[in-house]
Amino acid sequence: MSTHDQRPGAIPQAPLGGDEADDDRPLSETIQLTNRSQTTEETGNIDPADLFNEDSVILSATSLKSDSWLPRPSIAPGEALQLVRYARRGNTLVITGLTPHGRRLTFEQREDRDGWYVVVAGRRRRPTDRELSLVVASITREMEASMAPEGEDVRNAYRLAATSDQPGVEINGLQAYRDLLLDEAAAYVGGQLERLAVVAVEYQAFKRFAIRHGHRIGAAFVRALGERMQSIFRNEKKLHVCHKTGKSFRLIIGDRSAAEVQELVGRITSDDTKTWLVNRVWGREQRTHPQEVHFYIGIAFASAEERHAEYTALAQRLNDDAYRAAKLGQLKGHTSVQLAKTEYQTTVYQWRRGSQEALEELAAKMDDGPGPVMAEMQDYLHELVPADIEGMAVEGDVHALIHRAIAREGFWQGTTAMRIAGERIIDRFMENEPPEEGENAYVGGFDLGDEFYGISVEGDRLYFAWGDLNSAGATRLKGLHLIQHAVGWRRTDGGGVVGRFLKALAGVDDPRSLVERVAEQAAAGHDELMADERFRVNDTVDIADYLWTLKGEPVTSADIEDGAMLQLALPDECIEVEVEERRSAFIARFIIRGEPYLASIADSPAGPSIKLRVRDAVVAAAVCILEIRRRELEDMLTIVREDNNLPEGTPMDLVGFLRHVADILLAEQVKGPGKIRQALGEPYRAERFVRGFSLEEVREKHPGLFYEAVHHSLLTYVPLNIDHHLAEMLASTMLARTRPQSEF
Repeated sequence: MSTHDQRPGAIPQAPLGGDEADDDRPLSETIQLTNRSQTTEETGNIDPADLFNEDSVILSATSLKSDSWLPRPSIAPGEALQLVRYARRGNTLVITGLTPHGRRLTFEQREDRDGWYVVVAGRRRRPTDRELSLVVASITREMEASMAPEGEDVRNAYRLAATSDQPGVEINGLQAYRDLLLDEAAAYVGGQLERLAVVAVEYQAFKRFAIRHGHRIGAAFVRALGERMQSIFRNEKKLHVCHKTGKSFRLIIGDRSAAEVQELVGRITSDDTKTWLVNRVWGREQRTHPQEVHFYIGIAFASAEERHAEYTALAQRLNDDAYRAAKLGQLKGHTSVQLAKTEYQTTVYQWRRGSQEALEELAAKMDDGPGPVMAEMQDYLHELVPADIEGMAVEGDVHALIHRAIAREGFWQGTTAMRIAGERIIDRFMENEPPEEGENAYVGGFDLGDEFYGISVEGDRLYFAWGDLNSAGATRLKGLHLIQHAVGWRRTDGGGVVGRFLKALAGVDDPRSLVERVAEQAAAGHDELMADERFRVNDTVDIADYLWTLKGEPVTSADIEDGAMLQLALPDECIEVEVEERRSAFIARFIIRGEPYLASIADSPAGPSIKLRVRDAVVAAAVCILEIRRRELEDMLTIVREDNNLPEGTPMDLVGFLRHVADILLAEQVKGPGKIRQALGEPYRAERFVRGFSLEEVREKHPGLFYEAVHHSLLTYVPLNIDHHLAEMLASTMLARTRPQSEF
C-alpha cells in the first residue's frame, strides 16, 4: 500500500494554466459550461477465442494503454476486469475476464452458495481482496451502464475515477479522493504514516458571488483554484490535492505537524493566491477585488488513539470533522446561518476534542435553532465507505450490494437489487407459486440514504413495506458508531431499528399481520435506545406543508405575522395555531394548544420552511405498509391495461408503482405527522409511525396519488439491461435463507 505521492502511474502535474497553458486569455473568456470531451480507450487486440468458449458473451472490450497516466494503488480507482463474460454451469455461476495486467481470472460461486472462489491455473482458492475488488468493479460498471438513459453516453470509468468532474480541473476527483483517503487511513493505522490530516477548503459566500457574476465565472473561479493548488503543492511529498465537487476541495496530508499544516493552508489564504485567482479569471479587466475572494477552511488530524481503529471509520471521521471544522469556523460569531453564509471573510478552524461542545453551544445560541445549524454540518460524502451505513447513495448501494452478494454478509441494499428481487417475488405471487428451495418469500434491507424496505408474500397477500429512520442525521453527529449500533449494522443479536424490522418481516409463523409485527418491533427498538442517554438528540420537523390559513390556503412567509391565526392540518386532527410574535425574518413564536413553541423560518422559491424542534428524540422507525390481495392486484392490472389499450402480458413496473405510492404516503401521512406530534410533546407511539394501507384505500382516499403512480411508474417499465446470469445471482443472493458473516 502506497503511503506517498510517488506511486506508479501517478498523475503528472499539469502546467499552471491547465488546458490553457499556451493561451494568454483569462478563464472568463475561455471557460465553457459544457462537459469535457469524452475520450475512448483503444480497443484491445486480444482474441476473445483465446479466453472463452464458443458460446461466450463479450460485454466490454476496453484496455488501458501501456503508458497510462492514471494512478495505480493496489486497485486503482476505476480498474475492472476486461472482456467480461457471465455463464452458468449447472448451479454454479461463473464470471470470467482479463485483469488490467493481462491475466485471465475466473470466479466461481459454488453450488452450495458458500461464497466465491477464484480459479487460477486449474486450482480453486479463495480470492484475494484485489481480485474481489476487480470483479465487484466489473459488475458495478455493467449495472451503471444498464441504468443510464437510452442514448446517453456512459463516461469512461477510468477518467471519472481519476479526475474532477469540473471541466478543466485536471486534478484528483471525488472517486480518487475516496480511494486515496482510505489508502492513507489504512497506512496510518498500519504504522506507515506518523501523522495524517484532512483539510476541507470551501469558497466562502460563493453562491451569492456566482449569482452576481454568473455561473460561468463561478466555474472559472473553481477551475482557477484547482490550478493554483496544483501549482503551490506540486512538489510537496505525501500531499494529495482533490476536487470533491462544486466549490469544495480537499487536501490529504501525511507526516506534517499542526504548524506545518497551518503553513500549507496559509498558502491558500494568502493575498498572493487571491490576487492570482482574480488575475487568472479576469485578466487585466478585473471585475472582482481580491478582498472579495475568501474561504472557510477546516482541519482534522488523526489521533494517537485511532492507531487501533478501523481504517474506514478513521477515513470517514477525518472527512466529516474537516468539513465540520470548516463550517464551525464559518458560523462562529454570527447570529444566524444565513448571515454567516453571506459575509465575506476567511476562516481557518481546527477540529479538537472540545469542538463538539463548542458546536452544540453555538447551535443553542443561534436564531435558527439547533436543527438548521446541525444540518449545515452534513458533508454527505456517502461514497467514502460504500459498505457502511454512510455508503447508502446510489454508487454506494451498487458496491455494497455486490460485496454482500459475494461475501454473503450483512444487510442487503440497492435500488437495482430491490427491483430484481422484488420482481421475482411479485411474479411468483401472481402465478401463486412457492419460493424455490433455499429461498425466502420475503426480502428486505437498505435502499437509498437512511431508507429501508421489505417485500413479503403471506398467503394470498403481498406486503410492500417502505421505511425511513427518524432523527438519523442528528444522531450521526454524535458518532458513526452510535448510528450504526442504533440501526443494527453488523449486530450479532439481530437488534437495531432495521434489524428488528427484518425480524418482523421474517416472522411468517406469527399469526398477527405484518403491520402489527413491525409496530411491535419498532416500539421495542425505540424503547431500547431511549433508555440510553447517548442516543438522545434534538431534531427538527418542517410543518410548512401542514400549516394553512383559516381560508384554507397554504401558508406563505407573509402570513406569519403577529396575531395571525392559522391551522395545523394533520391526517386525523386540525389544530389551531396562533402567531404570538414574529421576532425576525428567521424566527417566530407560536402558541399551540396553549403552549409556546419557537420556530425557525426560511424562504425558498418552493415556499417557506417552518421548523419546530423535536426534543429528546432517538433513532426510530417510520414505516408505510401496503397490503394487496392477489385478486385485487390482478383486477387493477386488467383495468389499467384496458384503460390504456395495452395487450395482455405488457410488462409493468409493479415495484416502482408500489414504491412510488409508499414513499409519498410515508412522508405525508406517517412520518411527517408523527414527528409533528413529537414536536408538540407527545411520546413516540408505534401505531402512529407504522401504518398500513390497502390498495383499495389508496385508490379511494388518495386518487391523485394512485393515478400519478400508475402513469409515472406502473406504465413506464424500462427493462434492466443486465446479463440474466448476473440478475439471477443477485436475486438468489438476496432471497437466500441464511446470511452468514463474511470470510473476507
